[in-house]
Amino acid sequence: MFKTLMAAALMTAALALPSLADEMGMKDGSMLMMGADGKMMMMTPAGDAMKMMSDAMMKNGHEMKGPMIMMMSGGKMMMMDDMKMGDGKMMSDHMMMMK
Repeated sequence: MFKTLMAAALMTAALALPSLADEMGMKDGSMLMMGADGKMMMMTPAGDAMKMMSDAMMKNGHEMKGPMIMMMSGGKMMMMDDMKMGDGKMMSDHMMMMK
């Protein structure tokens, strides 16, 4: 539970504080896995495991085209692309203005 809360807090900080987002970014070769229950795990495999995972990701994965917004709701992890709202601002801009 504590790890999930900490991960959620870090993700919120990354969205709310763009200056920190660069420092919190993933390094090349790092992998982040988020389960449907919101549990997150970060790892950096090495050697044969890195080659196997990298090959699988390049073959079966797809590039994230832009910011994603994630929210835990009713025990389910929901996600969507950042999008322009009716006032012309992006949803992430509205999130950063909330306090």
